[in-house]
Amino acid sequence: MATVEEGPLPYNLWQGESSSSSSSSNPLDAVLFGGISLLIGVSCRTLLRRTTIPYTVVLLIIGIALGSLEFGSIYPLGKLGNGIRIWADIDADLLLAVFLPILIFEGAFSMEVHQIKKCMAQMLLLAGPGVLISTVLIGAAVKLVFPFDWNWKTSLLLGAILSATDPVAVVALLKDLGASKKLSTIVEGESMMNDGVAIVVYQLFYRMVLGKSSGCIAVLEYLAEGSLGSVMIGLVFGMASLLWLRFIYNDTLTDFSLALTVSYSAYYTAQEEAEASGILTLVALGMVFAMSKDTHRAGGKQSMHEFWEMIAYIANTLIFILSGVIIAQSIFSIGYLDNNTGRSWGYVFLLYIILQVARTIVVFAFYPALCYFGYGLNWKEAIIIIWSGLRGAVGLALSLSIKDASGDPKYLSSETGAMFVFLTGGSVLLTLIINGSTTQLLLSLFGMDALSESEKIMVNYAKHQLLRKAEEFSRICSGSNNPFDWITVGGYATCIKDVCEDTVWPPCTTNHGYLEINDMKTMRVCFLKATREAYWSTFNEGRITESSISVLMESIDEAIDLTTQGLHDWNYISTRLKFPGYYKFFSTSVCPPRLTRWFVLKKLQDSCHICSAFIHAHRIARQLLLDYTGDNGNAAIVVAESEVEELEARKFLENVKNSMPEIIQQTESRQVTFSMLKCLDKCLSNMEKDGILTEKVVLHVHDLLQNDLEKLLRSPPSVRIPKPVDVLSIHPLLANLSPAIQSDLECSVNSILKTPGCTLYTKGSKLTSVWLIGNGSVRSRRSPFPIHCHVDSTYHRGSVLGLYEALVGKPYLSDMVTDSVALCVEIKMELIISILARGNGVEELLWKECTIVVSKLLAPDMFKKFSMQEVRSIVDERSVMNTFSSQEVIETSHHSINFLLSGCLRDQSTKQLIECPAVLPCSILSESIPYSSANGTAESSGSCSYSKYKVVKPARIVRIDISAV
Repeated sequence: MATVEEGPLPYNLWQGESSSSSSSSNPLDAVLFGGISLLIGVSCRTLLRRTTIPYTVVLLIIGIALGSLEFGSIYPLGKLGNGIRIWADIDADLLLAVFLPILIFEGAFSMEVHQIKKCMAQMLLLAGPGVLISTVLIGAAVKLVFPFDWNWKTSLLLGAILSATDPVAVVALLKDLGASKKLSTIVEGESMMNDGVAIVVYQLFYRMVLGKSSGCIAVLEYLAEGSLGSVMIGLVFGMASLLWLRFIYNDTLTDFSLALTVSYSAYYTAQEEAEASGILTLVALGMVFAMSKDTHRAGGKQSMHEFWEMIAYIANTLIFILSGVIIAQSIFSIGYLDNNTGRSWGYVFLLYIILQVARTIVVFAFYPALCYFGYGLNWKEAIIIIWSGLRGAVGLALSLSIKDASGDPKYLSSETGAMFVFLTGGSVLLTLIINGSTTQLLLSLFGMDALSESEKIMVNYAKHQLLRKAEEFSRICSGSNNPFDWITVGGYATCIKDVCEDTVWPPCTTNHGYLEINDMKTMRVCFLKATREAYWSTFNEGRITESSISVLMESIDEAIDLTTQGLHDWNYISTRLKFPGYYKFFSTSVCPPRLTRWFVLKKLQDSCHICSAFIHAHRIARQLLLDYTGDNGNAAIVVAESEVEELEARKFLENVKNSMPEIIQQTESRQVTFSMLKCLDKCLSNMEKDGILTEKVVLHVHDLLQNDLEKLLRSPPSVRIPKPVDVLSIHPLLANLSPAIQSDLECSVNSILKTPGCTLYTKGSKLTSVWLIGNGSVRSRRSPFPIHCHVDSTYHRGSVLGLYEALVGKPYLSDMVTDSVALCVEIKMELIISILARGNGVEELLWKECTIVVSKLLAPDMFKKFSMQEVRSIVDERSVMNTFSSQEVIETSHHSINFLLSGCLRDQSTKQLIECPAVLPCSILSESIPYSSANGTAESSGSCSYSKYKVVKPARIVRIDISAV
């Protein structure tokens, strides 16, 4: 099967026509045209600021007018005309390479990441299969309706050029019209993506037109590689750039330079080296940067947006005026090829209708899916999507490349190339003038640009607040002796005249000043937006990290989507606080301990930062909500919901404090350090304002402070995790062992940091190690008595797990799973055996130690309310351990609880055989407490004051006095 042959883009070959006059023109005349274009752009922006006329449409018309004066009149424009011809003759490849990296990257970067995620399926539907269907529909219509002698490949090539909406035109239009975020995201994202896909399809059909055949499978592979490969290039460049930016602190100039450099580098790599779609690469790159823009502090983020907005404005101005010039050139060029110009314009209008029909078919073909995915879609929004399918500079550049690649009658004649430019230019002209200028009318007709009832209430509230401020200001001014006219002053305050209760100035108002919101959704949205601002303030103060602010901002976006159901920002945060499944790899012996500690502790630190910021922001937002809404029932509901969420956050922090107190200490230390350094920086600024220090001194000290701040952000205070020696040294058991045994333990053990959900050992598995819990908590599951025992026991710092099984020589009695991040010290079984062989009362100490774990394991209902330290105290102060020989008879007292640690007994009343481990019953215990081994069960003796047992095998029983427990 034949394969798709690779080759350069056809618009690499284009060399524009130039008149004889332009050949002798000064190249610097191009600067004149650029300057005049920017001056025109500034003038238009100033004049159209308060109108609904799209800025880009006016620029296109002015460009057509300039091109018409130069190419269609007998009065040349002199040096400006020479500049116009130089720009009109620009290489098509260069045209795209200069402007697209700026415009596409800025469009993708300015989009909301959350909106992109929600609308991704809708954008992909329109940009993927939508482009293919549109290409076929337009190509078939051109082939069947137009009287051109074109084959199917040539017709489909024109269809590919015209199938994609131009992102430059669409983005500029929607920004001018102020469309809703959801609609803007779908249209902008789709226009960016489908333009990139269309270029891949265009390249494919261009090769077919040149006679390079391809099989169906090869075509599909080519389309997939061209699209997916472009995205991968953008992701690689984006991730590498973000990694680089991590080493840059408080240097916005470097941030701007890197982003601009990477956008051009990524485009060139994809378009020229990989022969993929540079536009798709820029979209992917811009989205990667968009996901990280929340990590820029207030000044840096604002500067980044202003920088890209400025250069995008310059690029938009130049490219739309230049597009108008090229369209004018194509209009006058077609007049030389076709004597019947009216007929040619008829083809343009017919093609415009075909484009609208094709766009309508594509949108409504996917309408059910568009309604299902993301935020959904109604019929009004579908019509706006259809009507916003503008064509622009990208299509023009592709058609220009076809024009100058033509000339061979066998493949593409010169007339065909000229007609491509004329039809494409005409489509750009009509879609921008007709669709672009009437989209605002459609938005108004459908009521999509009108304020909602809640927004009207907010507008009225804002005006009343301004009125109250004006009243306060008037009281201050009235006490001054300076003469002024209140009528003149009031004449300029038209923004509050419609809410002024008296037409006489100074104003006065009896409004109570509270925001009356009856819609719960709007109330929650206001609360969440106040929370977001509190997050930003906390981040700018340096109290949380970049990774933390990203999670918090995402939680707000997710919660706003669910405001009809309540406050749900904590639900999203709680899922992000959990350790992902792949973190269990870090708890294995394969992973280096240092790497494990870095990843696990970093996750815990970020989680603590997130919870602290969540609590702080919710407190601020609750107070603001009450301040603005007053005694409002809906506000009280939202406040109650927030308090419930705050309680959950506090529980998380409390759990971390109990399991890993070092994390909380590190978090507090970092925040205090940053606050101190910022205080020093403010003090330095005050001294500079007071003129005490010279500029040189200020710069010197400021550099020192910035170095300290950068050091804090790059290398925050480390978490000091106890070493195995430290864990052993503070454990009560080791204090009673000989120095030789202590030395052996300290030299032979090793510690492992386990993430939540990691299994230390499973029930019935072979005994290999004993585990000492240094930090965190572990929970028992599948206890020895699954029928009776329904409570899982939790073991905290200081617990020695597996020691009982080591002493009795049995497999593990239950599953032990980490309940939090836990520092576990592993003691191999061989070391336990060697310690037991030394005698000197070591075995008795170990038996007493294991009683602590056994008591919680076998009697969880009684001991669950006690901490490990309290259980240890009970065992030390109120327990007695005895050993019994075979055939002895023993009695239990109702004032004690007895644990059979080893051996075997027979209940004298029931004749039931009881094997270790077991609880021997008494009247004070609940019947839910088990007292049998896995091999036998016995019923509770009910209200008897004692029970008698006969020793079958030598037994060891520990008796705990529970009369005062």
